[in-house]
Amino acid sequence: MCRNLCPFSLLLLLLAVGPLGAADRDAALVVIEQAIKAHGGDEALTRAQTCVRTATGVLMTFGKETPFTDELTAQLPDRFRLTLDARMGQQKARIIQVVNGDRGWESTGGAVSELGKERLGELRQEAFVRLWLATLVPLQKDNSLELGVLAEAKVNGQPAAVVKVGRKGQPDLKFYFDKASSLLLKIDRRASEAGLVFDQEFFFSDYKDFEGVKLAATQVETRGGKKFAELTGISYKFPRNVDDNVFNRP
Repeated sequence: MCRNLCPFSLLLLLLAVGPLGAADRDAALVVIEQAIKAHGGDEALTRAQTCVRTATGVLMTFGKETPFTDELTAQLPDRFRLTLDARMGQQKARIIQVVNGDRGWESTGGAVSELGKERLGELRQEAFVRLWLATLVPLQKDNSLELGVLAEAKVNGQPAAVVKVGRKGQPDLKFYFDKASSLLLKIDRRASEAGLVFDQEFFFSDYKDFEGVKLAATQVETRGGKKFAELTGISYKFPRNVDDNVFNRP
């Protein structure tokens, strides 16, 4: 008997593990392919990677709901501009956040500042998941992502197929797809902001057709299991191009 794995035993182990890993990825790709079709198909979702999204919503601040409207202009995977107009009592506030490749800036009340390296990295990571990977096509085409299938789960009472997505140097992600419709129901990630690490969830519902793309008109974000923000009445447009000035710092 080999005290440690002998070459023959190691060969058998590798032969056993290799095909299982490939089969697991293939099973995940089947789920993803069905989801892409359910959302309108490869071409439609690729077109949706350049978009203008508008919404109304509420943001939880100090235990109270702060109403806001927002407009997101995205040219994925690495450019977006978010303009958020919030109201707290009689006070109004406008916040603008922009990521433009490896640089970014923000404006609060008209004061403009460059994003620091850490904050820029946080925004880029969230956009990578919430915006870029949520178009689903990158899950199918990016071979650097490690894919697998987890046990079936429920999201708001609906049975869901669960796909695990691994990224080098980052915590694993979980994508939940409705078993009946193949529509995306939820994304889980481990996030960090200002030195705090927390579980972040994005819930997607109220799907509607926008120019041939089926997308959620309601999104809810939770942090640590508590509601952080809710977007409702979401609407999308898909311009062919976006002017560079949208992302340039004033």
